[in-house]
Amino acid sequence: MFRLALLVLLISSSYYGVAQSCCSGGVPLSNNIGLSPQQLGTWQLNTSYDLNTLSTLKSGTEVLDDDSRQRQTHSFLLQVGYTFSRRWSGEVFISYVRQERRIRQFGQEDFTFTQGIGDAVALVKYQLLAQDNNSLFLGLGVKAPTGASDLRSQQGLRLNADLQPGSGAWDALFWSQYQTSFSFRPSLSWLLTGIYTTKGTNEQYLGNQAYQFGQEVQLITRLSDQFLVGKQLLNPSLALRYRYVDVDEQNGETVPGTGGNWIFLRPGLGWPISPKLSVATSLELPLRAEVVDTQVTPSSRFQIGISYLLP
Repeated sequence: MFRLALLVLLISSSYYGVAQSCCSGGVPLSNNIGLSPQQLGTWQLNTSYDLNTLSTLKSGTEVLDDDSRQRQTHSFLLQVGYTFSRRWSGEVFISYVRQERRIRQFGQEDFTFTQGIGDAVALVKYQLLAQDNNSLFLGLGVKAPTGASDLRSQQGLRLNADLQPGSGAWDALFWSQYQTSFSFRPSLSWLLTGIYTTKGTNEQYLGNQAYQFGQEVQLITRLSDQFLVGKQLLNPSLALRYRYVDVDEQNGETVPGTGGNWIFLRPGLGWPISPKLSVATSLELPLRAEVVDTQVTPSSRFQIGISYLLP
């Protein structure tokens, strides 16, 4: 009976303790925006599944010998894009999310999950540079709070912000992307993407409180090429992603166990089945993570998607 009571106490305290992982979990919205440029009048449809697993407990840069906590986020993503003119294009991004948290203590296990429609993103892009093998795009986007942010656990308990499908706040996104190919091998291209997200405040968090996720900066650099294997064309790629997130705030006070910076390595492989249809998959692994306080951070991320063009 004592162990059961202690377990309940630990699980309850984890709502504001080390189980917090707002900054490294969640739906991969911002780092998936930015569909590839297409010809005038082309529609793009992209559907993908993203699995983010967090099972590494860290304090600062130190890995702690504790595997009692695990987080998983299953995201089903849909992007629709359209090219309006030679320079203007836009896209809309919606998601369905399942968040899972598992805590094991003293032979007991607490499993909590939520699922539902996530937040949506709309992005407008302008091609500032189109010269020879170089292109530069600038984009401005908004994230709308279409997902629920007030779901409760199966036991009726209020859940933290990092377990909700939505954030309950409007965000603004500033996006840029530079791409170039090389004269010695035209199929080899280099891509650099920068994303800054300024987060709004959910004024109805836990009913009557204010919650704001930390401001976020991401830089993604990627090399990709094309190879003919037999009669099939394959597109391998290798990317590095840097992500910095400021600490969250609740009622103007810093939320413990939030904030940090990460570097990820992401090898990927694309398979163009036809000029209109292609399949792509990637695996993202952490190279470095430095978190504020103690947090459960990503161990791996897997994504697979299908893209279709309607010219």
